Amino acid sequence: MFLIRRGLALASPGFLLVLTLGFLPLAIILVWSFWTWDPATYWIRPDFSFDAYAQIGEAGRWHVILSSLGKAALAGVLCLLVGYPAALAIHFVASRPLAFVLMGAFTVPFFTSYLIRAFSWRLVLGRNGLINSWLLDLGLISEPLDWLLFSNFAVMVGLVASYLPFVIFPLLLSMRRVEPNFIAASQDLGAGFLRTLFTVIIPLTKPGIFAGFLFVFVMAAGSSTEVQMLGGAGASMISIIINDVMRVVNFPLAFAISAVVLVLLFAAVLIGNRIFGLTKLFEDFK
Repeated sequence: MFLIRRGLALASPGFLLVLTLGFLPLAIILVWSFWTWDPATYWIRPDFSFDAYAQIGEAGRWHVILSSLGKAALAGVLCLLVGYPAALAIHFVASRPLAFVLMGAFTVPFFTSYLIRAFSWRLVLGRNGLINSWLLDLGLISEPLDWLLFSNFAVMVGLVASYLPFVIFPLLLSMRRVEPNFIAASQDLGAGFLRTLFTVIIPLTKPGIFAGFLFVFVMAAGSSTEVQMLGGAGASMISIIINDVMRVVNFPLAFAISAVVLVLLFAAVLIGNRIFGLTKLFEDFK
């Protein structure tokens, strides 16, 4: 009992800090989303109302929210398709020094501004960019491809390039839990690489798969830089419509949109944890 009390005493400051800095602002957003905008004071007053939530259905905002979540989910899937083979190579194939170098290489892009990273793709995907120049020089196309930039394709490229490391590192953590004996037993029973991959490695790394997808999904759903820089003038995401609403000081509507997105993301976390067992990723190693 003494150890339990001592542990609670040691954990209390950190828990209170997380509660204050993390959950308290979210609770305030949820409460304020039901308040009413007062044009006389340019602020909100505590009059309970669902008006802000009713306004979400106006001006195509629901379409933007669902489209943003769809793009975020697609970005998560694409990051998994690229990141899972990379994590396999780093963990099972590369030597320890090489694995360290490769993991460091995935963090190099974060040494510069995210604005610069997004803008650099315009130099690659633009009409006069590297890809169009190479294709024209090789004679594969007769005129530049316009759909490479200012399109959903360009947005996906920017999102995957920005958030790929957030998939790889949870996958590497989950792959450390795959006992070499399991792989050896699978090979002794005559299973090839693909069968071992789909029957042993992937099932055992499901928590890492979901964690990586979740990280990318949440960050991509709230991103705006890649969309504004690569998607063109007509592209929009959740964060962009929130900024637009905040510019006209309709704070309850901004809070309502944020609350809806938070509820949807929280539901995704609970459902994913139920299916994939996300908590197993944080269990102690045997």
